[in-house]
Amino acid sequence: MRTTITVRSLFLAAVLAAAASSGAGAAEHRLGLGYVYWQALDDIESARIEEDGAAPFLTYQFVPEGIFRLEVDLEYYADGFGGSNEPTYAPSIYALVEFGLYAGVGAGYTASSYDGGGVLDFVYDPFYVVRLGWDFQVVPRLHVDLHANYRVGGLRESVYEDLDIESVTLGAAARVAF
Repeated sequence: MRTTITVRSLFLAAVLAAAASSGAGAAEHRLGLGYVYWQALDDIESARIEEDGAAPFLTYQFVPEGIFRLEVDLEYYADGFGGSNEPTYAPSIYALVEFGLYAGVGAGYTASSYDGGGVLDFVYDPFYVVRLGWDFQVVPRLHVDLHANYRVGGLRESVYEDLDIESVTLGAAARVAF
């Protein structure tokens, strides 16, 4: 229940921020694809959980005039994640500030069909992220984003009581501005 409320609050905040900024004439929207590599900082193999992996992600950025950005990502783990062997999805949202390089914070959660039933019935606890990155324009309307994240949390405490999950991710994305 707490996870649902947290995620709903995050997405409501994103929608409100986008709506409030939609009047800005210089606002830009960017949509793209990326790939992320993650590595757990803790020894979690004893819980039969992978300690590293990679996943593609879909990414959207709202870039109003000024230094602030709002980003929403959806990672997809085809072979499962966090103990599940079923396809897993991880939506997340970030508030970013850019001065050449950018930094920000974010949060998200992970959901999968734990028993293979096809329904996303296994929702993990939220994860929280600190991000540092570099977003640059390659050609007009095409941006490349290279970033590193420090991620905390994300596994269900009721299932994995003794694990304190921390990970580092390295990601790259290409976005088209419209």
